[in-house]
Amino acid sequence: MRTRISLALSLILALAAAPAQAHDVLIDIAPAPGEIVTSSSFEAVLTFDNPLLVIDGETNAELATKLVDSTEWTAHPFQIDGTTLVAQVSLAEAGSYDLRWSVVSSDGHPISGESTFTLESEVLEDVEPVALTAVETEQASAESSEMPAGFYVGLLMVALGAVFAPIGLMMRKRAKKS
Repeated sequence: MRTRISLALSLILALAAAPAQAHDVLIDIAPAPGEIVTSSSFEAVLTFDNPLLVIDGETNAELATKLVDSTEWTAHPFQIDGTTLVAQVSLAEAGSYDLRWSVVSSDGHPISGESTFTLESEVLEDVEPVALTAVETEQASAESSEMPAGFYVGLLMVALGAVFAPIGLMMRKRAKKS
């Protein structure tokens, strides 16, 4: 009896002492929140504590900006290299901007955040940001929500189970009759 209690207490203490598993976190962002940027074309760099999830060259990430009083988000092209997301940002006018990002962490969970920075500079006249319309946003969401390969493997397993389970039951019934 004492052995069982000791074993149970040891197991409880071991589980309680184990570190909590947390999602990946953003450890650095440029431009930093509240920073004043003086060039209308720059790189936004986000650094995370673990590599971001990229499967077969596909990501489920986004980096977009908008003027603080606007509702039009502008998506910017980006690249992911391990723990770093680098986006090429070109802005059309000076002002305070919201920067929104969304990535998939190494554990497969989406993480996101926002920050604000200010652009104070001579803005290039020929730079036109690409504002996302509602239709384009829905299309981007539909494209980015493609199922990962694991989903298709699971679906295949269910289909195979649906085919082979009745066959196994029939074989079992025949075996019982003989």
